[in-house]
Amino acid sequence: MKKLVLFGMSALVCMPVFTAGKREAPSGVPTLKIVNVGITNDPATVSPLSVNNIMAYYASSILFMPLVAETSDRSFIYRLAESITTEDNLVFKITVNRKVMWTDGTPVTADDVIFTMNTFSNPAVGISDPSAHRIIAGTDDSGLFPPGSPGISGVKKIDDYTLTVETKYPLTLNVFYSNIGTMLRAIPKHILEKEPPGTILKSPFFQKPAVINGAFKFKEYAPSQYLSLEANGAYFLGRPKIDILNFKILSGPQIAAQLESGEIDMNYPGVGNIPADDYERIMSLPYINTKRGEPGTVQVLFYNNRVLNNMKVRQAMDLAIDRDGILRNIFKGQAFMTKTPVSSRIEFWNEAASKYACDPERAKRLLAESGWDLSKKLTFLIPTGNNTRERVCTIIAENFKSIGLNIVIERADFPTTMGRITKHDFDISIVGMPANPFNAVRNLRYYVDSKDAYTGYSDPAMDRLLDTINTGVDNAVLKTAYYEAQRIIAEEAPVSGVYSELVLQAVNKRITYGDLQDFGTLRDLEKWDIE
Repeated sequence: MKKLVLFGMSALVCMPVFTAGKREAPSGVPTLKIVNVGITNDPATVSPLSVNNIMAYYASSILFMPLVAETSDRSFIYRLAESITTEDNLVFKITVNRKVMWTDGTPVTADDVIFTMNTFSNPAVGISDPSAHRIIAGTDDSGLFPPGSPGISGVKKIDDYTLTVETKYPLTLNVFYSNIGTMLRAIPKHILEKEPPGTILKSPFFQKPAVINGAFKFKEYAPSQYLSLEANGAYFLGRPKIDILNFKILSGPQIAAQLESGEIDMNYPGVGNIPADDYERIMSLPYINTKRGEPGTVQVLFYNNRVLNNMKVRQAMDLAIDRDGILRNIFKGQAFMTKTPVSSRIEFWNEAASKYACDPERAKRLLAESGWDLSKKLTFLIPTGNNTRERVCTIIAENFKSIGLNIVIERADFPTTMGRITKHDFDISIVGMPANPFNAVRNLRYYVDSKDAYTGYSDPAMDRLLDTINTGVDNAVLKTAYYEAQRIIAEEAPVSGVYSELVLQAVNKRITYGDLQDFGTLRDLEKWDIE
């Protein structure tokens, strides 16, 4: 099999090494085990405080362990936490694993966890989305504690390795795990506590974090090119078997080509999709193991409801989308198509609400009834990098034009796109949103929550439904609320679900342990190995 050497041996120390498999080294230099992963989403940051896309979440979670990690069977395992317990579903006791150390030899303690939580919820810090903490007592609806307060009143230290978190309303353990457990990645208090809150997000530490607690250490990041990590010899579960883990930022066609050439060992489903047109070629390669994924990340059209504030216009746009044509021509029948922004894998999926229709003539009538000015320009902001998504968006843009809308396409890299969406600086855009199967409300708030929605959508009835979902522990109540929320989204179209690709997962056979699953992908990186 062809192996491409991208850098000479003289660059071994000062530059990332991308040669797949074991790197043969000159005398006196250890042989390195290297795994290269293809992604299309540039993480843009490895800071747990500045995450604004899913690859940034993955990258920061490798360096800074979450309290718990998801597994492939959609359950949870402990990581930084040794245990999380509750007797009343209101007060959750977190015990930090005493074996976990920062790479400078300092123990990770409850103080680090509390410092991280207080930094995240400090209004002076300026976190872009602190809403994960709004379930905690002592925070407001945005997840922030009151200005001038020393911290979150609902978070209390018991001893050096134990703390409690009180929530505003009862939560199941699974909801606590998915809201706090997977999202909270402790940062080192002893390194950052002297940083002023107003500047901590720009701290040089987060540009190249030298003190971490995860399976891999930060090595190098080059925007739009790669993120390179190296094994942490002090990892509490043992030093990883591979030495270097590289994430190469590529286009979809480049991922297919480099899987074929052996330059990358695998793709990362959801953030590193192989174009559907390349599936057969990759599946035919004798040195690649492949399997199709299940519906997971849904590509969702975001409408800026502050611009498209006429429901009939949004309904018309949804009716214009030729999902069946996209399924047939782009995915060759191998995708999950939907009207709602969640897939069939969430716990309370409303199948009836997900049913879609394509009716351009009815769409034109709705536009006429709406009084919309057809000469008004609507900019369709399309994130680059995911070749399949870009092709789908080209079709959707033509669908919109076919009913008379004045659509102008604008392209931007993924971090730029997300930055503009969060600031409501767009008319139409599209983002893949992976819903947690136990807690889809985490995604619903970005679509329809009056306080958090990137769409600018606001409706008191929907807010009440989301409150019910947030506070509910009874499955019957939760099911009713989830079903109704999905029904309203389908009817009012603040967003439009489009598709969930049954992503082809491809792994070179030189990998003896390690793959990238929809859930639990990064749970056991220390076990990954190659021939």
